[in-house]
Amino acid sequence: MSHMEMYWAIANHSISIINILVECWLFYRFVQPFMKKGAYYAGLSYSATMLVFYCVPQEIYYPYFFAILIACVTMCLLERRNIKQKVFLATCMYLFRWVVYGVTLVLRDILFALFINTPYMYTRPIKQLCAYIVVETVYYAVALSVMYLVIRLIHKVYINKKDDISGKELLLLYATLLTVMVGYITFNFFSKVYLEDMEVYIWNVHPGYTFLRVIYQIVSFAAILIAIVIYQKIKEKQREDKVNILLAEQLENTKQRISEVEKLYGDMRAMKHDMGNHISVLENLIMKNETEEVEKYLSELKASWNENGTEIKTGNPVTDVVLAQKRREAEEKGIGFKCEFVYPTDTNINAFDVSVILSNALENAFGGASGCENPYVLINAYRKKNAYMLEVKNSILKSVEIDGETGLPETTKEDKESHGFGLANIRKVAQKYYGDIDIHQDENSFTLTVMLMVE
Repeated sequence: MSHMEMYWAIANHSISIINILVECWLFYRFVQPFMKKGAYYAGLSYSATMLVFYCVPQEIYYPYFFAILIACVTMCLLERRNIKQKVFLATCMYLFRWVVYGVTLVLRDILFALFINTPYMYTRPIKQLCAYIVVETVYYAVALSVMYLVIRLIHKVYINKKDDISGKELLLLYATLLTVMVGYITFNFFSKVYLEDMEVYIWNVHPGYTFLRVIYQIVSFAAILIAIVIYQKIKEKQREDKVNILLAEQLENTKQRISEVEKLYGDMRAMKHDMGNHISVLENLIMKNETEEVEKYLSELKASWNENGTEIKTGNPVTDVVLAQKRREAEEKGIGFKCEFVYPTDTNINAFDVSVILSNALENAFGGASGCENPYVLINAYRKKNAYMLEVKNSILKSVEIDGETGLPETTKEDKESHGFGLANIRKVAQKYYGDIDIHQDENSFTLTVMLMVE
């Protein structure tokens, strides 16, 4: 091997290896938001496979396909959650790479024609090698930058990254991917057959081939992007419908509580009306010195009063009943319950909305406190200028994982399609009053703060 051949080999190997390592990082960046763990090792397995294939002397057909396949298997083994999504992501990454490198290859061909494959460069091998290194560096830099922008775009439109993909949803998405795959296989097949028969690349004889391939690749990427956007719109609509259904159910429950409150206050008015009769009976018993009968009558009267009274006074009958029920629930579960909640009177805040916040917040708090050695739930509310602040604090066994996209805790319940909407409901109510929620946690406690702006 001559010195020039050695220099060309070093340049080729260096550029190829650096490109593989950067692609490893890009693969990691692509799958990282979708995985709780293992994204780094998935990218590492991709680069390791590519490096092994690169070092093997025999030609391996479709090495990138096998590298992506091994990376996908690695993801599934490290995190056996949402396998269908991982298959979809791996397929997308493979097709995105084909699209990006295919489109940017036009730039490479132009640069080669201008700066490398010229009579002047043929007679100056050192300058030709330097120009080759610069052109290849520019080409791969542009291709990898475009790939990074594609990844950022997919991350932006793929909103519900932690949601499971069902079998039907995967088929819907794969209908687009398979169409792109058919085109990919067709273009590769024709170029390979043409090369074997004519011993020349088809794009050197028919420049229109490159134009058609690039157009198809751009349209293919647009089709995949649109499919993802439509899929996310469907998921958002499903999520919104579920939130609205749960919210409607909670409002209906609140209406039932109001009926209970009306009955309660009706009973209390009846007791007040009968109080005169009770006093007369007690006076007669006392005058007759019937002490045992007086004590018995008072005991029955007290029991009747307790039965018709509420344990908590907040300033609003609806929240009285909600908190009284939650207090009894806490006692049944052995959870300490301290309530310093005061209803915001003289404001535009609706009792229905406050009851939705309390019901969801306390349900989550009971779930978080259960299992603790000394479980407790604390409720507090106060005014801060024109903001009404409601805080619910509870003990926890360990810190809760927060979803980076929504800012809400990730549900630990198995049926994620039915659960996990409590805080979303609370946020929806808070935003109705131009407020929001804030979450703070440490090793032993979890605090939810809800802010509502009042007039």
